[in-house]
Formats: sequence, C-alpha cells, structure tokens
Amino acid sequence: MANLRSLDLNLLLVFEAVFEAGSIVRAADRLALSQSATSHALGRLRDHCRDDLFVRVGQGITPTPVAQRIYPEIRRALDITRRAVAEAQGFDPATSTRRFEVAIPHPLGPIWALAVREAAAAIAPGVGLRFDTRTLPIDPFDRMRGGELDVAVDWMLPADDRFVLRKLLEETLVLIARAGHPRIGPKSKPPAIAAEEFVRTHARPGPRPPALEAIAQVVPQAMLDPPLLVSEYLEIPYVVGHTDMLGFLPRSMIPRAIAASGLQVIPHPASALTVPIQLVWHETRRADEGHRWLRDLVAETIIRVAAG
Repeated sequence: MANLRSLDLNLLLVFEAVFEAGSIVRAADRLALSQSATSHALGRLRDHCRDDLFVRVGQGITPTPVAQRIYPEIRRALDITRRAVAEAQGFDPATSTRRFEVAIPHPLGPIWALAVREAAAAIAPGVGLRFDTRTLPIDPFDRMRGGELDVAVDWMLPADDRFVLRKLLEETLVLIARAGHPRIGPKSKPPAIAAEEFVRTHARPGPRPPALEAIAQVVPQAMLDPPLLVSEYLEIPYVVGHTDMLGFLPRSMIPRAIAASGLQVIPHPASALTVPIQLVWHETRRADEGHRWLRDLVAETIIRVAAG
C-alpha cells in the first residue's frame, strides 16, 4: 500500500478536475485556482505517481493509461469523503445518499423490512437500505461494534453494556398443533403436551430470554432434544401442519399461520410470558444524526405495522 503521508490529498482534487474538464484552464476555473497553481499541483502529482498522467494532443490534453486506470477509484474515494463530510455537518434524508444495514432476525422480518423500505423511499429516495432477516444472523453484535451493521431488531440481547436498547413491542410465544391432532387439543394438559415431539429452530448462542427458559423447563425436549431442527420460524407452521409434531411460534405470526396451514393454538403456561423485541445499536452511533434518523424510522414503522 502507498504511504499517503507524503501526499497532499488536495492534489487528488486537481487530478479529478483536470480529468473531467479535459483542460488545465477549465480545471483551474472549476477549482478557483490560477492556471499556474493548477499546473504546479499537477506536476507534483505526476512526480508522486511517476507518470505523466496527461499528455498534449492537439489543443487539448488526454489522460494516460495510468490516469484512466486510477480515475474511477480516486473519484469514488472523493465522493465517499464528500458524503462523509456532508453527513458530519448535518443529515438531510431528502438529499442523502448514505447506506445503512439493518438486521431483523424475527419471523416477520421480511414484512417489517419491506415496510421500512417503503417508508424510507417516500422521504429519503437516495438513501440505501440493506436488510438481513435470518433467524440466525451472523455475529450481529460484533458487526455493530465494527460499524458494518447499523441496527438490529432482536429479542436476543448483547452481553456487554456498550449497546443501547429501545423496546419496540412485547412478543409472546404460543403453542401450535395441526387441526385434528389425534392427542392434542385446546384442553390438553402440560404433561400430555410434554410427551409429544416438537420442531424448533436452531438455538442462537447467548443467554435465552425468560420465555424461552420457561419453555425449556416445562417442555425440556422441545428445547433440548427435538427430532427436527429448522433454520427459520417460517418453517415451523409447515412442519406442524403436516405432522403430529408441536411447535412454538411468536404470537404475531399466528393470524397468517392459522389461515395458511390449518393450525390450532394450544393453551400453555409459557404463553403468558412476554419477550421484549428491542431495537439495538452500539453507543458510538448515539450522536450520529443519520443514524438517529434510521433508528426513529425503523422503530416507528415496526411499531405501526405490528399494531395494525
């Protein structure tokens, strides 16, 4: 990698202007510099790059192969720097082209993500949003520490105290069985339920919320030794609807699951416990105006959609 300590980064602005203007005179006007100052800056950059960068052709100049090769990367780097400086001075969603990444490892993550995307498009058409709705996200808290991930909507919480939490809603887990199950119905007692086989999602690392701990205590095989593990909660209604297995689902999924798969909800003590769904972000982003805008947009949209 080149050592940039000896390079005046203002020379890159001169290079960009000369490349795009095709003329030192026009580049000087664009930069509000004298022609001699622009030529001198270009000479310094030529020495640093060990290439002419531009050669005279007729009345104008044309970039060398080296200049043509490095221009796209220099232009991209300067654009990123301009956006970063502009964001530091204040965030305007109507004109921003900033990019954000949001993780929503909740069964309704795709629905919530589309709603957030639609809400953002109406007020911030240039802002880019990327969503990850996997039930088993890849190191979300490490990625937030490193700045790769902006926020997560989750019921699993980070272990350290450098994260900020904002509760969006309360979720409960309900027990489901297929309609016409030969042994389980609305009046089934916990011992009979505990004797059945269960399907569940793969466990995520970290401490479980109290509701999941309660299920593990009341129906240990549901959490510890299920005959079938799936990747997403969205798979559970299908399995339950086509077998005699039981499963737990977030209550917010029930209207869609019951209608689509012919399931029944079975009363269970664990269903009385709530699981807070939190918006999570790292505290280093607390004062970032663009990040604050994102947090408010995600929170307000999910609360609205969940209530509707």
